[in-house]
Amino acid sequence: MAKGLIVCFALALVVGVAWALRPVRTSGPVTPSEAWLAAERHARRVTAVAWCLLVPVPLLALLLVTPYLQALAVGALTAALPLLAGTAFVAVHVVGEVTWPRPAGAVRRAPLVRRRLADLAPRALSVLTGAWTLLLVLLLVVCGAAAGTGGRSLSYAHADGTTSTASPFPGWYYGRLVVGALVVLLVGCLAALVLVARRAAVADTDPVDDVALRRTSARRVLSGVQLVVGATLAGCLFFAANVVRVVEPRWADALGAGSAETVAAVAAVIAIGIGVTALVVAVRGARATLRPASAHVEQTPAAQAAA
Repeated sequence: MAKGLIVCFALALVVGVAWALRPVRTSGPVTPSEAWLAAERHARRVTAVAWCLLVPVPLLALLLVTPYLQALAVGALTAALPLLAGTAFVAVHVVGEVTWPRPAGAVRRAPLVRRRLADLAPRALSVLTGAWTLLLVLLLVVCGAAAGTGGRSLSYAHADGTTSTASPFPGWYYGRLVVGALVVLLVGCLAALVLVARRAAVADTDPVDDVALRRTSARRVLSGVQLVVGATLAGCLFFAANVVRVVEPRWADALGAGSAETVAAVAAVIAIGIGVTALVVAVRGARATLRPASAHVEQTPAAQAAA
């Protein structure tokens, strides 16, 4: 059974990586205005900076504060590190939206349209981010209820009188910091998406192309957010499965007596699958680009020079 799971997981990994690396395109104008070109360049720069800060900055912060914290506190901070990294990711996008290029010139043309988040945020990414979030909260609640005193280990008294204890276990000691970081991340994500919906329209650009640029920005934001939430879920599930495998509590015998180890192994494989899925989706979202689709405005000298 274990070999079959490994083979299935390996095949899924190969298919997922191949799918992530195939060309990704969305729509954009054939003859973009100078304002549209500036906005698209700004959006790409913001996303590039956000991804560059996603990993190095939190790791550097962890290295700087580690000497001043106890070992247990470092463990709790490490558990929340992906979400803290995601907070830095969305903060960059918030700054990028605040500094979005404004219309300039004596005569400016831009449609006044009220846009909703539901019209801009990709439905699949929104659902996936929500699913990762709900599963993470549910897992932390269950582990918090099952954890022993201190909220960082799992203990179980067996029928033969022996007691098994193992850690680290994602109980409330780790979960409270993870939940706090998750709330901050989601608030930042919502703020970034609201700014995407309310930012100034790109001058001299067809509304369809302006919406395409907004949807690309929303896709890039949600791709990073679902990655860090999915990574946190995968990590918590993996460590919880490892502890269950060691302790072998009777309530984990979902497949019959003595099946706790098999259940834990399956949970560990699922955790790895969640991590890979989140990474594949993030790569797809980060590689989303704009390509020419249809001509809407007259090509300006600046656009001709750029072409």
